[in-house]
This record gives sequence, structure tokens and C-alpha cells, in this order.
Amino acid sequence: MVMRLVFLYGPPAAGKLTIGRELATLTGFRLFHNHLTVDLAREVFQFGSEPFQRLVDELRLHVFTAAAQNGVPGLIFTYVYGGQNDDFTRRTLSAMETAGASVCFVQVTCPVEELLNRVENESRRAYHKLASREDLAALLTSRDWLSAIPYVESFPVDTTRLTPAEAAREIAWHFHLAG
Repeated sequence: MVMRLVFLYGPPAAGKLTIGRELATLTGFRLFHNHLTVDLAREVFQFGSEPFQRLVDELRLHVFTAAAQNGVPGLIFTYVYGGQNDDFTRRTLSAMETAGASVCFVQVTCPVEELLNRVENESRRAYHKLASREDLAALLTSRDWLSAIPYVESFPVDTTRLTPAEAAREIAWHFHLAG
């Protein structure tokens, strides 16, 4: 059985985790959201440091590979992509190809004003996510979190026009993930 890695990416507050939960319910796939590794690495290293990022990336790649090699039919992963992450994204593609798995890229989008309105939602604080309108606005001017990954085909999902359940259904339909 070929594992499917659903790679949900987009800026903070776009709705990746909420869609991921809906998609997991719909497909039976496991949800591996990015803060599982971020929170673990934050306990050991300073957030954003080189050893922190190296540990986060290695943990994620190890989980992807272990899942693919051990019969997990599907894994949903959430991620903030921004150009500088090309090494991790390319390593993910290579690891999944080597493991015989496929990657389904989904770009989760919405207008900046909507991101700024959502970022302070209390639900984000539970996972120690970015939760400041001012911080997000500053980061959006200094990082390219709104662009698609240029070297892969991504299925776009606009969360201002779809509910999380509708988005999950569109993703499942597009990639033939649910029976």
C-alpha cells in the first residue's frame, strides 16, 4: 500500500490544523501537525536556533519515513512554507519517493486581513502558536508565507469561501482520498 502524505501548507491562521482535523475524520488518515515537533524541540533548544530547526526537520522526516515504511495509509501534515524552507520540502519529496509514498500538496490561503483577524483566536494559544496581530503583520512583510511552493503542483484551498469541512471534502475529492 502506498502511503499518501497530505502536505497542508500556508501562512499562520489560514486554517491548516482545522482542515487537517476534518480531513483526518473524513479519511481516517493520521494528523501530524507541525507543532508536535516544534513544541518538543522548544523544550530542548531555543526557538528558531540552528539546532532547534535541525531537530524539528529530522523528527518530521523520520516520522514521515517510519509511517510510509510501516503501513500507515495516510498522514496529514501542516506546515508554514516560505521559500527558505526549500531544503526541508525537497528532502520530504526525496524521502517519500525513496519510501514509495506520494505527497499531495495543498496550499491553504486566505486574504491577509482575514489572517490578521484570525491570528488572535484563543484556539491558537493552546499550541503556543503565533497569536499576535502585530507580530503576524510584521512577519508577513519580512517572510514569503503567501506564495505557493514553486516546484510542485499544489491544490489551492481558499478558507474564506469554504468551511473546514467543505475544504476537507474538496481535498479528499481532488486527491481521491476517501471512498
